[in-house]
Amino acid sequence: MVLTTFYRKYRPQKLAELDLVEISDGLTKIAKSGKFPHALLFAGPKGTGKTSAARIFAKVVNCQNLKDGEPCDKCPSCREINAGTALDLIEIDAASNRGIDDIRELREKIKLSPAKLKYKVYIIDEVHMLTTEAFNALLKTLEEPPSHAIFILCTTQPEKLPQTIVSRCVRFNFRKAKPQEIVEGPLKRAVKGENLKVEEGVLEEIARAVDGSFRDAHKILEQLAAEGEKITLERTKELLGQTEELGPEKLLGFLAKKETKAALKEIDRIVQRGGDLNVYILRILDSLRQELLAKIGLEEENKPEVFADFDIAQIRTLISLFSRAARELKFSPIPQLPLELAVVEWGENEISNGKSQMSNLPERKQNPASQAVKPGGQTTPQLKKIEEKWGEILAKIKPQNHSVEALLRACRPASFTNEWLTLEVFYKFHKERLEEEKCRTIVEETVSEVIGVPVKLRCILGEKKNPQSNQQASTPDILDLANDIFNGKME
Repeated sequence: MVLTTFYRKYRPQKLAELDLVEISDGLTKIAKSGKFPHALLFAGPKGTGKTSAARIFAKVVNCQNLKDGEPCDKCPSCREINAGTALDLIEIDAASNRGIDDIRELREKIKLSPAKLKYKVYIIDEVHMLTTEAFNALLKTLEEPPSHAIFILCTTQPEKLPQTIVSRCVRFNFRKAKPQEIVEGPLKRAVKGENLKVEEGVLEEIARAVDGSFRDAHKILEQLAAEGEKITLERTKELLGQTEELGPEKLLGFLAKKETKAALKEIDRIVQRGGDLNVYILRILDSLRQELLAKIGLEEENKPEVFADFDIAQIRTLISLFSRAARELKFSPIPQLPLELAVVEWGENEISNGKSQMSNLPERKQNPASQAVKPGGQTTPQLKKIEEKWGEILAKIKPQNHSVEALLRACRPASFTNEWLTLEVFYKFHKERLEEEKCRTIVEETVSEVIGVPVKLRCILGEKKNPQSNQQASTPDILDLANDIFNGKME
């Protein structure tokens, strides 16, 4: 008995069956034109159908009864490609055949005419893995390809390809699939084909968990189907490591109440229950993201409930902390440690914020920059000048980058000595952004222009304060900043 995985068994066989509509439409237009490019580049995340599209296109260019741009799947050429026996369809894994000798061998063989098909089709998977020398050899082939050969280059990392290679290909960008596309496409095809009994909500739960990958969705469904029973929502959540008891709502609730010990115990409970920490942290970030969207007026449908009331600054800090934890998760010798560190740092931030809001609040409201002194205890003339012209500085920066201007409203000039302007910032996130070269250059050049002397910027992390009590930051500024962070526009 030959076992066939769902992904292979139910993979699309025609252009119209491709689950990414824009890819299907684009390739269909080329197929109908009858003018086939000698090289195509399929770029995009794993599991989004690049290889399936490549094999279908190989049928298109070789089909003996092409109709409306679609292969017939009945002629000898189509049947050989479907069966995997076509000698003229050559699939190469660049991760294993990445050297110049492999490409030289390809160049020698490509000169030979096709054995049976009209075109020789070379599908090179993970083409970005080729060495520099191999790329140079491939480039020569792409520059002067034989008329009987077509190349389809597939990659998950197109940025690693030389521009000389990319410029000689017709490019198609594959994107991560939306959950609804995963449900309506591969999952429902497999459910129908295998006659599976599936409880309501199962397919949607799978689709949300696979990060846009058709292949991963099939793998999960196949694993559930192997148990031979009706696939329940409860069992699906157990497999995905995200049962109701392992949701993020308890942790977020503890964080909102500043109950650090309880939050750490909740993380330990998740680990003891065998929860998938990658999935768990993804659900935390998704909840926070949706809450941030709601705060700035971009609330989406089916928004997960956060179960806690955070303001924008708190949401931004939490997203930063848990995003860092997500990056560190795979390298941590103790799996839950990055999550625990994020919780502890959040607790410290909130305690510090509470103290700062209680100390010297009237003086800071009267003159937020008045306490900026040099180490000797005296305000320097240049610092005083910066304080007096701070509003002018912000006004000049805003047209250049209003996100930088919003960040500056949440900090204060602390000292100015030997061309070094020290800004006291109250959140690590703000400090990291202001220290980025582009942001730092904007501040240095603008302040230099206003006060008439060269300025170099450095930032120190001070006692965390409410941004509105420091530089009278207005709500629109904070909303603009949050909106920029969400849309990835911070420069």
